[in-house]
Amino acid sequence: MDQAWPESTRDNLRFLCSEVDSQYGWLQAFVSAPTAAMARKLLERQGYAENLCQRIEQACPEARNHKRSHARARFQQSLVEVASGLARLSELARSCLEQLIRVDDVQLVDDVVLVKSLRRVRRGILRSEMSLENGSLSLALKLARSREKLKRDSEGRIRALTGQLKKKRAPAEDLTHLLFVAREISQMGEVLGQLGEAVISATLGQSLNFERYASLTHLVNELGDGSQTAGEMRVDTLAETRSGSRISGIASEKPSERAVEKVSEKGNDKGKPANDKQKGSKAGESGGSKQKGSKSKDRKTVASKSKGSKSRDRKPTGDLPLTSPEYLAIFKDGLGRKVEEERQGVERWHDIYPGIAPRILSHHQQGDSAALLIEHLPGMTLEHLLINESSRLNRTAQQALVETLHSVWTTTRRDKPVTAGHMRQLLKRLSDVYQIHPEFRHCGASLCGREMLSLEALIEQAAGLERSLEAPFAVYIHGDFNVDNILFDPAKQSIRFIDLHRSAYQDYVQDVSVHMVSHYRLQLTDAALRARILALALSFGQRMRHFAHEQGDTTFEWRLALGLARSFGTSTRFILDAGLAGRMFNRARFILEHVLGADPERPADYRIPLEELFVD
Repeated sequence: MDQAWPESTRDNLRFLCSEVDSQYGWLQAFVSAPTAAMARKLLERQGYAENLCQRIEQACPEARNHKRSHARARFQQSLVEVASGLARLSELARSCLEQLIRVDDVQLVDDVVLVKSLRRVRRGILRSEMSLENGSLSLALKLARSREKLKRDSEGRIRALTGQLKKKRAPAEDLTHLLFVAREISQMGEVLGQLGEAVISATLGQSLNFERYASLTHLVNELGDGSQTAGEMRVDTLAETRSGSRISGIASEKPSERAVEKVSEKGNDKGKPANDKQKGSKAGESGGSKQKGSKSKDRKTVASKSKGSKSRDRKPTGDLPLTSPEYLAIFKDGLGRKVEEERQGVERWHDIYPGIAPRILSHHQQGDSAALLIEHLPGMTLEHLLINESSRLNRTAQQALVETLHSVWTTTRRDKPVTAGHMRQLLKRLSDVYQIHPEFRHCGASLCGREMLSLEALIEQAAGLERSLEAPFAVYIHGDFNVDNILFDPAKQSIRFIDLHRSAYQDYVQDVSVHMVSHYRLQLTDAALRARILALALSFGQRMRHFAHEQGDTTFEWRLALGLARSFGTSTRFILDAGLAGRMFNRARFILEHVLGADPERPADYRIPLEELFVD
């Protein structure tokens, strides 16, 4: 961690810890023997800790990098958090003193309990410096646990003081000041807990609170063979989802062949294909029966977020893909309900179509939070592939994807009509769209003197049409088939699915439309690259037409039109670029007007103009 320390920050942190510890020493002395001189000594130090904190912040420019994808940036952010926490402790010490000064009856001050609490704080201040200096997780954990100890001290004192207030055994004003002191003690514990979490984050290279670290430790212990601990693992941030889940890659800082073997052995019962031959086309060889599993949504940003988002203007590289880190597993944590949905989604895929989803290596629930360790496999997301790799490799990936979909859909087909409800989905999300783009609201616009219908009116008419356009059969769909939720392994020419919590038996057109629009909504400034990506989206749509024709699906074009209108419209809530969002919103309107202008008595004659939609 020596290389991560910006110049002068180590000394300034030591000075800051010394300053705050001295202030708590004076507060402790005042509690034991109150004097005006001791109170003055502490009150006159106002600003000292804040100045040292500002020096550390100014020396850590990378702390302002909100993505904090690099260990150095994460360390600097943690360093700033520790400095800010120590400055906050300084404020709490003065606040505590100011309340104590106002107490007239000093006999009411329980100096034994209060001094005990202040000693805990001083030990925490010392541990914050030592743990950050040495990268000691054990000290950081002790620091984080100070939160609960000081909270217990505070709650015990509050109960006692509240009881005295009720019985009116002492002046209410004095007891009120002492209640505020008890509250300050609790806040000191909260700050120490945050300092501990900042050190844990600095040591592991990723933002982790105490609950997340506990889950990670539990899962890593299950993953390994006892020769490695969480402290010997490297945690790389991969993504943070809109639902609040966080996704990380777990790599070993101390390679262990046995630990790696454990990864390949875990979960064989659940993730193993029922047989080596999948039903359907040769997609069973290239896309279905590959090594069981893929990763979780989680895996997606190894390439697409960390490479793709920073390479929007890059030309594609050669045919050789960029290699991904050798992670032992993917760590995903968040709200218990969301994580459970992910786990159930993956398990359902293992039952319905083995080999396409990642394996769950371990699962841990703690309070309202939960975490998963998910199998990591080599490969890249289609988003990364589209932005960074060659046309030839992209065509190869699309071929593998089409074959895989053919196999999945024919294998899971149920001859029962279903309706996706695209218009209901679009209408449900319109308020979110208008929140980001209020200019999309209908304001009585007209064209050549003819008033234009609002989007809501178009949706209402299209919803009536949609009710008569059932898909003739249902298949098991992904449910969120964006390009960053699909993995391609060039070495095996294989496809994996990730982020599977929305999977269900439904109209396959939903996955088709979402996938096509996820190409269009990529925010790229390279015109040639964007044109190539849109051509791939168009090619995918044409190949899906061929599948629909093979299946005798006569209403495919109508349902695809409604699905595209839904995806173009709802996706604008994620796009702040006014130009791109406007083009997508106008396409949604155009598609609805185009569908409503067609003859519903002749459904087989309708054809959506994809060539006009997927071009800028």
